[in-house]
Amino acid sequence: MLPFEKIRIADFTTMLAGAGICTALSDMGADVIKVESLDGDPWRVMGGSFMPTNRGKRAIAIDLTKDEGRQIAYQLIATADLFVENSRPGIMERLGLDHEAVKKVKPDIIYVSSPAYGSKGPEIKRPGYDPLLQSLSGQMEGQGGVGQVPVFHKIALNDEAAPAVGAFGAALAIFQKLRTGRGQFVETSLLNCAVALQSERFIDHKGRKHRNEGGWDIKGKSATNRMYQAMDGEWFYVLCTKEEHWQALCGAIGRSELTTDPRFATAGARKKHDKALAAILQDSFFTTLAAAWVPVLQAAGVPCVSCTSMEGIFKDPHCMETEFFVFQDHPLFGRVQLPGVIPLLSETPGAVPRHAPLLGEHTDEVLREIGYTDAQIKDFRERRLVA
Repeated sequence: MLPFEKIRIADFTTMLAGAGICTALSDMGADVIKVESLDGDPWRVMGGSFMPTNRGKRAIAIDLTKDEGRQIAYQLIATADLFVENSRPGIMERLGLDHEAVKKVKPDIIYVSSPAYGSKGPEIKRPGYDPLLQSLSGQMEGQGGVGQVPVFHKIALNDEAAPAVGAFGAALAIFQKLRTGRGQFVETSLLNCAVALQSERFIDHKGRKHRNEGGWDIKGKSATNRMYQAMDGEWFYVLCTKEEHWQALCGAIGRSELTTDPRFATAGARKKHDKALAAILQDSFFTTLAAAWVPVLQAAGVPCVSCTSMEGIFKDPHCMETEFFVFQDHPLFGRVQLPGVIPLLSETPGAVPRHAPLLGEHTDEVLREIGYTDAQIKDFRERRLVA
């Protein structure tokens, strides 16, 4: 039995950050019913991106702007253990789906809310998307460098991190409900995650100096903690965290004299002469191919890896052997490779039971489960209450 088997989730989320909360729980056995408008989740237009964040769910489309549509939603909620949404504060209230309204339908419900800016403060009514939070939270400025052009992260850092935090909050609430029998309100936000991802930067106290670590072209934090380019133009990363790593690095590149050079003999000296050391190492590495350097350095005990492309990761033997990916048949896209289930549990490993649903794919099935007859469902369709 999977950890969240027999847990039903009424999923009213859209886009990536909210939907991912429910996907994480679905991977561990939860029955997730994705509730969409008749037009569908806007994230659907992203095509492939919709699949990993909505896999394993069933989908039902309801017109929540109509009273009768909301009654259908209430009947679904009455069968659910969790209600999850990530709308701007005020939207759920207008739909009659705020925490207080949902508690009247299901008093012990766990209500998970993950709006972009949280539920308090002057920004809560503003639209919130990952790039906006990158900019607001200082991520772009931090990556670009103080006083330099900010840098946009192509990876949706906050959208990807927020679901993990939301799922953790939901799991804690489920655990507490098992103890007390009571539900509760759980809140996370994109902004909170954006700050948490930079926890090292957001430490302050009297006397602390905040240093500028460089701009968009930074190769790493120091000469022994950075990327280097080989003769073939390929890159690899070297990271020496211990003195033994430094000694091994010098031996592997045939420059043992660097270990006794006064400029580099100690960690403090290397820090003082960092630029000179980086230039020496780059010249040494530019003498042969990256594919040759990486195994040599690894064999010597130096932490080192290639800078791998996305295509390389898809075929990486380590990733394939350790279940980083799963494969599914999708009715629109055929055979699909998706990120695997994490974490890996030895006794109750998660699974992906079905592909990301088409819009309203399971409407009839779910409506029958919550008590509606075929005649009622036909009537709902004819009146465009569901689709």
